[in-house]
Amino acid sequence: MGHSDVAYFGIRHHGPGSADSLVQALQDLQPVAVLIEGPIDASALLPLLARPEMQPPVALLCYPEEDPASTSFWPFAEFSPEYQAVLWAVDNKAALRFIDLPSSARFSEAAVDGAEKVDADEAKKASERDDVAPHRRDPIGTLARAAGYEDGESWWSDIIEQNPEPGPIFAAISDAMMMLRDGEGSIAEFEAQREAHMRLEIAAARKEFDGPIAVVCGAWHVPALQATHPQKNDQAQLKGIARRKSTMTWAPWTGPRLALGYGYGAGVVAPGWCKHLWRTRGRRDAATLWLAMIAAVLRVKGHLVSTASLIEAERLARTLAAIRERPKPGFGELRDAAIAALFNGETLLWAVVEAELLLGADVGEIPPDTPLAPLIEDLQRNQKAARLKPEALERELSVDLRSDSGLFRSTLLHRLNVLGVHWGKLTDAGRSRGTFRERWTLAWEPEYAVRLVENLIYGRPSKRLPTAA
Repeated sequence: MGHSDVAYFGIRHHGPGSADSLVQALQDLQPVAVLIEGPIDASALLPLLARPEMQPPVALLCYPEEDPASTSFWPFAEFSPEYQAVLWAVDNKAALRFIDLPSSARFSEAAVDGAEKVDADEAKKASERDDVAPHRRDPIGTLARAAGYEDGESWWSDIIEQNPEPGPIFAAISDAMMMLRDGEGSIAEFEAQREAHMRLEIAAARKEFDGPIAVVCGAWHVPALQATHPQKNDQAQLKGIARRKSTMTWAPWTGPRLALGYGYGAGVVAPGWCKHLWRTRGRRDAATLWLAMIAAVLRVKGHLVSTASLIEAERLARTLAAIRERPKPGFGELRDAAIAALFNGETLLWAVVEAELLLGADVGEIPPDTPLAPLIEDLQRNQKAARLKPEALERELSVDLRSDSGLFRSTLLHRLNVLGVHWGKLTDAGRSRGTFRERWTLAWEPEYAVRLVENLIYGRPSKRLPTAA
């Protein structure tokens, strides 16, 4: 029997600053086990995230075998703290597991603390409920407003992104969340069950391992996990939880679906900006590179952008940061400077680059030998044969039906439409009966993986498409 000290790291889901600080903290702590907020029955799939062929964004896909329509997702981006924790644990040979309720306990829940796919309308309704305190709906936003900030993004960037000392930051986050939760009284039953389950798993790990243990969870949960609760009370809290047999695998995700604006409860405002922050962490020219990316998009779209204008935009961004008492230019300063210096003050032109830069067109990839739902596996095989890579943003595709490759692509897209997977949409359908050419608009959505899972009720794919030339 072992007895280990536990370090709690309260993170923001998909926060690049949290991820950077977490990696530094893990390196300092050198834990023998890393416990992560997530469905415990999917722990065996965690090491797959560290495979070199696994290219985020990806999502853990879980569904009950008898009801594929009740699918839940747990997305991971390269800047997600949980993803980086997995990479660290695998590289350092630390034990690795999820500690939250099993996935089957969530199938009846519409939205759980940002852990799965959330419908946009339901997320909006949840945020407007009168019986939910503002600090529970948006704890980071509450802290930001208390500090005089207009939004949580700016506050988090200043306090987390720019702070080089991860240890004190996590302690400060824990103290802040404890103040927010102090005196809150009873919480929703499902949330209470989640926290009870995580406490029990942490207690079991302390007995199992000799050495430090790291717990990585949403910052909101840290005070509850640190609090002392009799184990018999936590065990009683979990009685009666429905358990159903689940099927679990990894599925490609997209950059835009990590955005809060798409209804994802744990999403970030601008996934593209978060990716940029992660990839330029520690660099002094992050702002310069971001402005260069804006210029590149504008030039591709036919707009003239001079080097002098870029220099002026950077100077203006740094000046705005100084006026606003920010450590260095953030997303807001760079946006305002770009509009002033590159767009001649035309705010509407920002929409030209907004989707491509802020949301991105990333679509993840998973290893070819990953166990998949049969229809998803069949689709990936045919996508490779058709040389069609799924992309999140719309793109045009012209198909010549007289060629074997063109006929193969057309047949694949038409078959998917029959299954309700509208990856491709005909843009000139019915215009001419004599043409041998089709024009499609392609745009991949993560929901298409769910629809393929739902179609498993009709059986496995039995007939492959003709081989593409």
